[in-house]
Amino acid sequence: MLDRLVTGKWTGFPIMFGLLALVFWITIEGANVPSSFLSSVLIDTLHPFFKGLGNSLGFPWWLNGFLFDGVYLAVAWVVSVMLPPMAIFFPLFTIAEDFGYLPRVAFNLDAFFRRAGAHGKQALTMAMGYGCNAAAIVSTRFIDSPRERLIAILTNNFSLCNGRWPTQILMATIFIGALAPPVLSSVVSSLAVVGVVIVGVVMTFVVSWGLSKTILKGQASFFSLELPPYRPPRIWQTIYTSMIDRTLIVLWRAVMWALPSGAVIWLVSNIYVGNTSIAEHTVGFLDPVGLFIGLNGVILLAYIIAIPANEIP
Repeated sequence: MLDRLVTGKWTGFPIMFGLLALVFWITIEGANVPSSFLSSVLIDTLHPFFKGLGNSLGFPWWLNGFLFDGVYLAVAWVVSVMLPPMAIFFPLFTIAEDFGYLPRVAFNLDAFFRRAGAHGKQALTMAMGYGCNAAAIVSTRFIDSPRERLIAILTNNFSLCNGRWPTQILMATIFIGALAPPVLSSVVSSLAVVGVVIVGVVMTFVVSWGLSKTILKGQASFFSLELPPYRPPRIWQTIYTSMIDRTLIVLWRAVMWALPSGAVIWLVSNIYVGNTSIAEHTVGFLDPVGLFIGLNGVILLAYIIAIPANEIP
């Protein structure tokens, strides 16, 4: 009976996008208070304390600024912004995996992939990509056709991996949710993230179809998708494993890149050539290219800094 609903022709997709919206709403609504608390403690309270401590210890201004305005502030911002949504989102996503819902998502999308000239199993790798792109690309080995395997690999980047979810949620909250009335802010932010997911799915179909009609021509293969039985999720084990295997690992990676990024940002902002800082020189150099594509030098510089890790754009 449950499978008739979650894989039904008229009910499967509304349920799928409804569950996504619910997960994002819980994440956005639930992360507001802990994010504000962490920001208050790490930035509003501890940052001035450490700055004062550095001054009392006789640190020169440049060392005090480098350590606490550069390195510490970057790490504090990453922790306060990323930790709460990750601590909420990843357990919810893992519960859906353990329950057996992701294979049902693949089942719903199978016919669309075959129409796009791709293998139906690509639906599985795409669904896995929303957890981890690297694991999804490795899993394409179970697609027998080299042509269809390559299509699955090339299009998996349209699935948001777990490291990019907190950033998408943050951007939706700041830029989209802020435009709505406060009472609807979290709902609008959730729908915006669902919209990003839908765009990613559509782009996967479009690019798969384009590849199958051009440089990777061929007929789509057929396969049988076996749906595993539903399993009751192990709540406490899921929370523990998602915190260790996903939340802390992604946060640690972001912090490890935030450390040098904060240092570099402070240095280029405080080292002057003539009367202009290196950062201003760099932004001025990138401005023509940025304006040509509808951006500016500041945004392009942020993209360059974020190349090593998508979590710190």
